[in-house]
Amino acid sequence: MSTPVIETPSSAGVAEALAVAQRWLPAFLAGRRADDDVYAEGVSTWHNIGERESQIQRTPSRTRQVQAGADVRVEDARLKVFDGGWVLQATTVGTNAAGEAVRVPTCLVVTLRDGRIARFEEYADSRAAERLFGER
Repeated sequence: MSTPVIETPSSAGVAEALAVAQRWLPAFLAGRRADDDVYAEGVSTWHNIGERESQIQRTPSRTRQVQAGADVRVEDARLKVFDGGWVLQATTVGTNAAGEAVRVPTCLVVTLRDGRIARFEEYADSRAAERLFGER
């Protein structure tokens, strides 16, 4: 059994994360990628659905989904900053191929490295995501 890690936050680390979050969040909510200098080299995303990790594309996945015909947006966003990143709780809302409205509760944990976004961990309701993004 490993020993739990309890990190002590610094005010400088919280301020740095807040500044990056303030640049990233408006773009994310608009379905756009933030300016490239917000992201660390090799930034990756991990999804609880399928437990897979991959380097992110230059275009956010939501933009690719909209381009593929999905009606998707983020609502009820609540962001909490910590030293080294933030947690975003939100609901992804959209209409699936059958025309049904679907809500997907999500949580995104963002980790910074050297003041830039290095990793996203996305936790979403797998059944709701399947209903929204399933076969078209």
